[in-house]
Amino acid sequence: MDVLLADRYQTAELIGVGGAASVYRAVDRNLGRDVAVKIFNPTTSDDDDYRRQHTETMLLSTLNHPGLVTLHDAGIHEDGEGRTTGFLVMELVDGEDLRHLLKRGALPAEDVAQLGADLADALAYIHAEGVVHRDVKPANILMFHSGDNGTRLYPKLTDFGIARMVDATMATAVGATIGTANYLSPEQAKGDPLNERSDIYSLGLVLLECLTGEKAFPGPIVEAALARLLRDPDVPDSLGPDWSDLLRRMTARDPARRPHAHDVALQLRSYADEQFDAHPVAQDPTRVAGPATGTDETEIVTGGVFTGNVRIPEPPDRAPSIS
Repeated sequence: MDVLLADRYQTAELIGVGGAASVYRAVDRNLGRDVAVKIFNPTTSDDDDYRRQHTETMLLSTLNHPGLVTLHDAGIHEDGEGRTTGFLVMELVDGEDLRHLLKRGALPAEDVAQLGADLADALAYIHAEGVVHRDVKPANILMFHSGDNGTRLYPKLTDFGIARMVDATMATAVGATIGTANYLSPEQAKGDPLNERSDIYSLGLVLLECLTGEKAFPGPIVEAALARLLRDPDVPDSLGPDWSDLLRRMTARDPARRPHAHDVALQLRSYADEQFDAHPVAQDPTRVAGPATGTDETEIVTGGVFTGNVRIPEPPDRAPSIS
């Protein structure tokens, strides 16, 4: 699809396709930067899809957090056949989603702790704003490096199309169950009213999958949705007592027993710090024994003269020649 939206956003290759929209890489001609454009399927103003589009636009316009995909712009486009559709212009997260990452297997526990803490921070923020995401799953978690020299992947939570404001009018038909079957909370599977603890259950299933490499509730939609009403997910004792206790609390069938997102983030940060302490950074090979001063202290080698523990480079004998 090659379309110019709002005389500004030139679409390019397709990035992803969902049930209600398609996402394209695009160029913002005004600012000369790459962006992601989410183009919704054509709808009418009286159906659920339209209400979800409107909900996502309004929610994203009010949210600002490093763990969320940032909304830059929104608009309406009329195609060549006269059909009207909405679109969102968002920051381009140049990386794969967690679903694709997990296809290569389980992740190291220290990475899962950092990933989970980042996501719990983002959930704590939206929950404080009165928003329940309702569809926390690997496909809605985009992974990226912070730069060319980034030392780890960072997650960004996306797709607020079925989110809603707590205690606000639902953006779907009354009693409708909405979300992804493998990651639904029990109350979602039953069509009960939701609060922010539903997102905690879904995040718990995501983290469990990251650690084990397996979905807790696989299988067809109905079977996967009903399974969590009959049993708790299998949390292996081999994960250790800290992980086992946290994941069992996050995936408790009673929402009141689940921790708040902020508490999850704090606990996972402590796990990540413990893992860091247990795996100290390897000694820098540029640090070598100092000059013969009668001490065993190490010094940082930087050149010809030592002052304290810094060695100042010697000047070159002659200027370099350029041929």
